[in-house]
Amino acid sequence: MSKPILKDWQPHHACLFGKQSLPLQHGLAETGLFTKEALSELIATYPRSHYNINTMGYDHDSPDWREGDISGFDGEDVIDAIDRGRMWLNLRRVMDVDPRYAGLLNDIFSEFERQVPGLQTFKQNIGILISSPKSQVFYHADIPGQSLWQIAGRKRVYVYPAQDPFLPMTSLEDIVLGETEEEIPYESWFDDYAEVYDLEPGQMVHWPLNRPHRVVNEDCLNISVTTEHWTPEIRKSYAVNYGNGVLRRVLGYAPRSRSIEGMAVYPKAAIALFCKALKLRQSRQFVRRVDFRIDPNAPTGISDIPAFELA
Repeated sequence: MSKPILKDWQPHHACLFGKQSLPLQHGLAETGLFTKEALSELIATYPRSHYNINTMGYDHDSPDWREGDISGFDGEDVIDAIDRGRMWLNLRRVMDVDPRYAGLLNDIFSEFERQVPGLQTFKQNIGILISSPKSQVFYHADIPGQSLWQIAGRKRVYVYPAQDPFLPMTSLEDIVLGETEEEIPYESWFDDYAEVYDLEPGQMVHWPLNRPHRVVNEDCLNISVTTEHWTPEIRKSYAVNYGNGVLRRVLGYAPRSRSIEGMAVYPKAAIALFCKALKLRQSRQFVRRVDFRIDPNAPTGISDIPAFELA
């Protein structure tokens, strides 16, 4: 991409990146990779291993989170069904499926690394979210560094502190260990302490590591891009939380810190490496069950099917 991706980057943003939430303007739509036609073509051949399509309820207490399937339908039918229903389609790891998105991902993080002195990213990832009017993603936290880029439609993003009571240590450990997905306990009063961003096309927001967040679409189809990345500091944080989780669940020891500073990092990292190498926690990992399919003829855009587990 010849033009800068970040439209309004200022020098002082470099000292905020990763430390404060950072709303910016972007030019991803100018690539032509996120038009309805381009996305329809992408969806038509998208591998089952690289997407999730989910329904959701109307509030956090009754999420009605279900996993679905889009096989057998062309991309335009899928997008039209999402526009009528209450769903999120998450096209994961798009850079592995189409080299054009791999090039864009490289451009994004090359630009970040040029702008932020000392920033070293790896395991970068790009995904595409296509979501229904008024749909939402409930309160959750992610493990890698995160940014959300709005392409079409409008959504409100709530970002919360990454500390108790908003993010208990045990909840983060559950996510790192794969014993739950990304959900964590939520109370409505948390919103009083949230940063709130109303994203429109051409806007994005990056927030600090592990900050819980939730998203509510306005009454319009939404197309968004997510990017993820790791750094040496994020890798240390992952190892510490993994080690803490094993110490708590296996040895009955209750760690009191998830700091990545000091000598305590190294034994926790060793525990994480040992357990992952031997796959000691694998049997407890969350399993997805698919129980609906996209249905262009149904009023809600979906039909129930006999449930099966994703490999």
